[in-house]
This record gives sequence, C-alpha cells and structure tokens, in this order.
Amino acid sequence: MDYIFQNKYVYFDKQGSGNPIILLHGWGVDSSIFKELVDILKNKYLVYTIDLPGFGKSEEPSDYYTLDDYVNLLYLFIVDKNIDNPIILGHSFGGRICLKYASLYQVDKLILVDSAGLKPKNHLQIKSKIYFYKLKKYWYKLTKNVIKYNDLLINSGSSDYKNASIAMKKTLSNVTKEYLDHILKNIICDTLIIWGKKDDVTPYYNALKLKKKIKNAGLVTIEGVGHFPFIESKKTFNKIIKSYLEV
Repeated sequence: MDYIFQNKYVYFDKQGSGNPIILLHGWGVDSSIFKELVDILKNKYLVYTIDLPGFGKSEEPSDYYTLDDYVNLLYLFIVDKNIDNPIILGHSFGGRICLKYASLYQVDKLILVDSAGLKPKNHLQIKSKIYFYKLKKYWYKLTKNVIKYNDLLINSGSSDYKNASIAMKKTLSNVTKEYLDHILKNIICDTLIIWGKKDDVTPYYNALKLKKKIKNAGLVTIEGVGHFPFIESKKTFNKIIKSYLEV
C-alpha cells in the first residue's frame, strides 16, 4: 500500500484487526524485519508497518529529512488513516522517532527496543571528530586536492553513513545531531523498554536513562544479546511482547 508524504511515495502495510499498533524499523533496514512480530500481533491488533522514507520500498527525500520530518510523517499518517490513540513500537532509529512523537502527541503505549536518540557519554569526542572532519573537508576542497577529498568522503563515518546515498548521508547527519534527553519528561504514556544487555550500537546505559527519565516506564533486559533482540533472541523477545500486550 502507498502513502504520499512531501510528494514522495511511502510504502506501508496493515494486517489484522483490533486496536492499532505501529511498528517503526531502524536505520539501514525496512519494515520486513518485523515479519515474525506482525504474525504474532495481527491475531489481536491492527498492525501497521511503514518503510520509513529512504528505506525499503519508500522513496528517498529530494535533498534530506530532519527528525521532525519523520515525526511529521508519522503524525500525518496517523491522521490520514484515522488511527486513534495507537500503540507505537520503535527499534533504534524508529525508537528515536517514537520518543519525539510520544513527547508531543497522545499515545496509548510506547515500546522502545534498543532505541537511539540520547546523548552518548563520549559526546564531546564525537563532536571533536566531526569538527576535524569538516575542517579537513574544507581544506581539501579549498586546495583542490581531489584525491584526498574523495578518500575522506569514502572512508569517514559509520558503516551506516558510508553505505548511504548522498541524500540519506545528509539525513543521517541531521537526525543524529538532535538529542532527546530533555524531552523524556514530557512522555507520560505507559512505556516498555526492551534492551539487549550487550548492545554496542545504543549502549545499555541508554536503557537505564530512559527508565529513570520517563515517568511510567518499565525496563526488561535481555542478557547476552546485542542491538537486535527480536532477531537474536526471538523466543524471549516474543514472550515479553506477548505478555505486555496480552496476545
């Protein structure tokens, strides 16, 4: 199924019937990653999955998107589909979107799975690296050193950044510049946090901060698991979801 946002095609799917739940995937994947979870939830819920712009079957932005663009997409989608008071689940980047959305709009329940969006402990070190990257980029461009300029673009950044198109590189840079620590106090809905204890992408201290700062939050830790608990430990993850959502 398709939805149009800012004149771009956005793919979504819906299955089942009952109260609405929306699943938002992480960076670098698409909504198909939730196939097994959808099969579990659709017996009781009307399950919406969205390929976020720039991933899966959805189009990329013409230039770039900010986090607010993705939040606005979710808001307009919910209004357009007449979805009332949904449950929203977000993994990683999808969790970042969910956090900001839930701080602004009404949500029945919020489920955060190894969510991104909080300021890392090495924030100053990251900021310093970005500064020197921009300085080198400017200098190579100014001195017309094409070889070093291109090498810098190819070899700098995370694997997500290196694998992204130009538009999505800009999007990733914009999205990750915004930290959401200060808005956590505005989230008042019932919140379940599920986290892999060995996550090295969004480290476990983020889970503890979310638990502390969100008023009605509970944390379930999955030992020995990394950034994708719903893949790495399916049985345990599914058991947690079934219990929480009474499936």
